[in-house]
Amino acid sequence: MPAPDQRTRRLTPVITGTLVAIVTGVLAAVFGTLLQGQIHYLGDTPLPWGAVLALLLAGSFATVAGLYVEKVWVAGLCGLITYGLVAWTALDTHNHLLIGWSSHDTLPGPALAAALWTYGIVVSTVVALLVTAGGLRTRRR
Repeated sequence: MPAPDQRTRRLTPVITGTLVAIVTGVLAAVFGTLLQGQIHYLGDTPLPWGAVLALLLAGSFATVAGLYVEKVWVAGLCGLITYGLVAWTALDTHNHLLIGWSSHDTLPGPALAAALWTYGIVVSTVVALLVTAGGLRTRRR
């Protein structure tokens, strides 16, 4: 059996990592966007618990992707793909899943949930990067 080509051995982790990041990023964006719309009201005060769970979901997907492939950059790429898809969805004027902040006066709960979800992805990605780096460091010891 011939030895594996050196180029193939270097390229395989990159392809695998990219595919894992794409799949987990798309799943986090889709399920997170659907989940962020869950809101509970205490009187007139909206409690966007769905947005908080969506951020935990996105961070978890990014962390699992990075730990699965054993590359920190995969967690970052997953978060970047998630954010890109959510931001792209928010640009659609006929979108009813992510309510823009300009509608805050008429729809305060959905606007708050959408803002938390959209901008919180950055925070959840940074946390996922830190957790992934710590997990990989512990694994290598």
